[in-house]
Amino acid sequence: MQHKIPTLRLPTDDYEQMLTMSDRRLICVLRSAVLSPDRVGRFMPRPPAEHDAYRIFRVAGGIDVHLYAEGNAIFCCRFVPHLPR
Repeated sequence: MQHKIPTLRLPTDDYEQMLTMSDRRLICVLRSAVLSPDRVGRFMPRPPAEHDAYRIFRVAGGIDVHLYAEGNAIFCCRFVPHLPR
């Protein structure tokens, strides 16, 4: 059974390029743009510092990166296209 986990929605201008990236590259982007110590405090909800695995899901309208701890999904970072104003 899937339980609801906190989700951080991340609009990005690079979404089309991200669609072509490998899972490994997407995780590198997440680590540098979101999870790095100098950036993580800018986001709400805040991604947890303690996690031990990632899993990528390409879903309609987004790219979800789930963070796992001890085999359980604990957080989701969802990259979505940045919509023009």
